[in-house]
Amino acid sequence: MGALSFLPGLLHSAPLLKGSKKKAFILLWLDGGMSHIDTFDGKPEASPDIRGPLDSIESATEGVFVSEHLPKIGRLMDRCSLIRSITSPEGNHDRGAHYMLTGRRLTPLLSYPSFGSYLHLDDSGDDRVPPYIAIPDAHVYARQGFLPSMRAPFELGSAPGKPGYRVRNLQPPPQLERAMNLLKAVDQLDGPPRSESEAARDAVLQQAGSLSLNPKLRELFDLKKEDGATQKRYGNGTIGQSCLLARRLIEGGVRTVLVRDKGWDHHTNILSSLTTGFPPKLPAVDNAVSALHHDLESRGMLEDVVVLIASEFGRTPRINPSGGRDHWSRASSALLFGGGIKEGAVVGKTDARGEEPIEQPVSPADLFYTVLSALGANTDHMLTTPSRRPIRIVDEEAVPVRGVLTT
Repeated sequence: MGALSFLPGLLHSAPLLKGSKKKAFILLWLDGGMSHIDTFDGKPEASPDIRGPLDSIESATEGVFVSEHLPKIGRLMDRCSLIRSITSPEGNHDRGAHYMLTGRRLTPLLSYPSFGSYLHLDDSGDDRVPPYIAIPDAHVYARQGFLPSMRAPFELGSAPGKPGYRVRNLQPPPQLERAMNLLKAVDQLDGPPRSESEAARDAVLQQAGSLSLNPKLRELFDLKKEDGATQKRYGNGTIGQSCLLARRLIEGGVRTVLVRDKGWDHHTNILSSLTTGFPPKLPAVDNAVSALHHDLESRGMLEDVVVLIASEFGRTPRINPSGGRDHWSRASSALLFGGGIKEGAVVGKTDARGEEPIEQPVSPADLFYTVLSALGANTDHMLTTPSRRPIRIVDEEAVPVRGVLTT
């Protein structure tokens, strides 16, 4: 019996994912609040206190200016879709992240599931590997919400590119196989039918056993299997090596990978933090994203993977007295590419100061809806909360951003 048939909280009125071939999803989460002006929404004609200390260059898409420290992404812009008009009322880190990662405003009444926990509800992937993996860990609002714990991400607990990188609990103790066989024998004493909780536990244990006991599956996490030129192209830092690992995992059957790169909360000295700090944020992202696009395309995977680069909000247009930018939820940007995403599309525009959208405002709920649509999700699918209240997987007021979708 498949896990979907006993999963609490689902209404079976319609399948979650449409079509026979399921797409994978990579979310590059720039944790802390990426400055839109210093990345994908440059304002080269603004005054120095607005455009800041970093110059912008025109990208491959006419009229779109990106940071001079993102030249590789700039050359790829006509192969991507850019949304420059995301706007939100949530300027607090937690509330802003919740809205972006779940498509819902934060409420004390219910914890909503994130992208990754929705996308493997149908259990149609490789059941030997976790369908949702977070590198190195998941934001508290990038988890399963009110769904069962078996929908939680598998968190590595370690970041590739750092000394001592090692996936926790991956190496099996000598007695593991014997213990699992003993557990199976004890469970058989009860006889069928298995309860929902027992079946859920069985699925998790089977997956854990497959990962630990199958050396081929463990190799998915081993970046030493990649040649030196590929590793160099991604960059030696954590974000580059994490994106390389994300590609390996997707290639190995994982459905969703969250790459969480912390340290984007630049209230002071944004110039050095983004360009010469250790690690330098912009050059690292430039290498990682361009290499990921190259790899997915060259391996024939690009049409089967959706990639999103996003953050919880933008930064203030005006540079503060400490040389940084503060929280600014009224305007931010997101970059997308892959299957179901148009090439060269630009949605929205902010004013000359980058303060707020003047064309096509997009809410985080709209972005959430858009990504699920690109992935082929049935956005009319219904879930039930623990209190048995039916809810749609996307906010009732959200609309997809058709300008970036191929269908």
